[in-house]
Amino acid sequence: MKHRAIITSPPQKSGKASIPDGAITGNGDLAVILGNSPEGLRIFLSKTDLWHAVEIESEGGLRPVGYVDIPVPADLYRHYRVEQDMDEGLLRCDFSEGERSLRLEIRVAAEENAVLIESNTETEPVLHAYDLGETTGRNGTFEENGVNGVSRHFDGAECLYESHVYAALRQLESNRWCVFVATNHDCSAPKEAVIEKISGMTSARFDELKERHAAFWKDFWSKSAFRLSDPALETGWYASQYYLAVCARNKGFPPGLYANFITVERPNWHSDYHLNYNYQAPFYAACSSNHPELTDCYLSPLEEFVPRGKEFAAHFGCGGVLFPCGIAPKGYMTEFIPGIRYEFERPFMGQKNDAIHAADIAVFRWNATRDIAYAREHAFPYLRECLDFFTDYAVEEADGSVSIPDDAIHEVPYYKKGFDEQDYPEIHDKNNVLTLGLLRLCIPAAIDMAETLGVDADRRARWRDFLDRLPDFPTFLREGREVYRYTEQGQEWVTGNDVGQQHIYPCGCVGLSSTARDLTVAMNTVKQRLYGFTDGNAVSSFYAIGARIGFNPAYMTDRLREWNAQTNLPNLLHDMPGGCLEYCVVNALALNEMALQSHQGTVRIFPDWDDRLNCEYENLRADGAFLVSAAFRSGRVFCARILSEKGGTLRVDFPEKAFTVALNGKAAGWTAAELERGVETEPGDVIEIHTERTSV
Repeated sequence: MKHRAIITSPPQKSGKASIPDGAITGNGDLAVILGNSPEGLRIFLSKTDLWHAVEIESEGGLRPVGYVDIPVPADLYRHYRVEQDMDEGLLRCDFSEGERSLRLEIRVAAEENAVLIESNTETEPVLHAYDLGETTGRNGTFEENGVNGVSRHFDGAECLYESHVYAALRQLESNRWCVFVATNHDCSAPKEAVIEKISGMTSARFDELKERHAAFWKDFWSKSAFRLSDPALETGWYASQYYLAVCARNKGFPPGLYANFITVERPNWHSDYHLNYNYQAPFYAACSSNHPELTDCYLSPLEEFVPRGKEFAAHFGCGGVLFPCGIAPKGYMTEFIPGIRYEFERPFMGQKNDAIHAADIAVFRWNATRDIAYAREHAFPYLRECLDFFTDYAVEEADGSVSIPDDAIHEVPYYKKGFDEQDYPEIHDKNNVLTLGLLRLCIPAAIDMAETLGVDADRRARWRDFLDRLPDFPTFLREGREVYRYTEQGQEWVTGNDVGQQHIYPCGCVGLSSTARDLTVAMNTVKQRLYGFTDGNAVSSFYAIGARIGFNPAYMTDRLREWNAQTNLPNLLHDMPGGCLEYCVVNALALNEMALQSHQGTVRIFPDWDDRLNCEYENLRADGAFLVSAAFRSGRVFCARILSEKGGTLRVDFPEKAFTVALNGKAAGWTAAELERGVETEPGDVIEIHTERTSV
């Protein structure tokens, strides 16, 4: 089955709204987004690293590069058809009437910041620096060595660092054009690099880039697969992977709220890194979908912010780091207002957990890959800073437990005019369930990494003691049933968002291996809070929360279909408030968690699956560095195949109890009980489970 979006009317939002509706493709750094020009087609250019690095609120943020306008006769443009081919990473445009047509193929080369444009007839593309309405920075043009190009510059005194971008377009043949783009973050001399690249471009080089582009996408899709009897949901799973690949391959500049889909000068919230779930959410399913490489960029801005985070932690007399809600690359904040009464508190919104909340993806990657180099160089040093803050900041209670005081579970609106802290008692929230969940997620992972690396024995002991003394998740009676209370002291309940359930996911503190009482409280909470599985915010984790506790899977897939129908734009982005890229994960995360879970140490095959759907998946990634393939048909699980990458204990919950097991092609004879207790594996071992003579 091909995975594509077919768009049959010109975009309405591209160039006008933060979330565009035109077809999109890209190489993880440079993206193109289709829109309209007065003469026909407009191809917006957007890059992950073109930041206007100004901290003051309402200034700064990610900026579009420019656009290429391609004339299309109006009578042809009325017959609009664009195919966003996610399998091959390209856009096919077809404007046809009778025997007259203009057809285009547009790629962003997978290994070069080059836009490759081909047509079936001659046309005259024109490159522009972004100049639609209010613009910031400085635009320019250049002509050198026969190359004509455009530029944008963000280098005023108010900038914490400079950003410069250069782009040039060249016609190679009557029906072939190439655009090269470079910034000062790519290389020290971006203009010279663009001139050199565009001058050296030939048709042979064009063909080579096309071949390498095709090879990249073929390899990308070979790493995992998800086949469903529901084509729309299957396409949603592939769109989740596609959009992350389009924007998350620049290791120094990961995607923010609106990724590299920028077609307006001032995207909402600067398109920054909002750390109270929005930044993390697009990466939630990267490791389970077996694309951990797409998280290579993730920790970069967090690591860059550590020096400032230490300064903020010191404000409370603590070691470690304290982060604000909104940050951007290279250590700057995006929501800073100097000179106001609450200057210090404003960027933190009353919350203490933004830094450790951002650690969840690093924990996911460690658990799923057991990548020791990643732990040593990135994950463990960052986790250590997060935990050092909390072990210093916590207070000891009379009963010997530890508490986290003055830690709001929801944002406190310091930004409101006339803000008075007396009106917001949640500033003094104590032991909110999210922070307690994040600590329970991160402390065991940090101990595991430290033991594996053979470091920080003293911290390990301190962290174990701290973990043992954390209070239980608070509960209370609501509508006659015990549910999780948002805080032990402070805010009881909120009708919007999912913050009060994030200890279930992403924190993984409740699951199918939990006690009956914990599962009952979790189910009561979800039924009262997430029963419709939709909201104006945070839908990214709703379905994972439900799957983790065994919520009715048929109900969830029905709600997922409804949500897609209500929010899908023609390009398969979702028209939702609160962000953009974060919603791309919803389909993949929901399906992955319904089809495979492993967060409590047991690999569960189809643990919460809708038995109306046939499904086959290949190489989903489970904790412990296990790659799992399995098939579900006609209401039952047929088989599973598990590859142990790193060895270690494998525990499996296979829903069918009558099956045979093979280890490396030879009968193993393990019973269901033995698999559930755990069997030892060596690196490269393959375990196959069959209910009949079928294979994955």
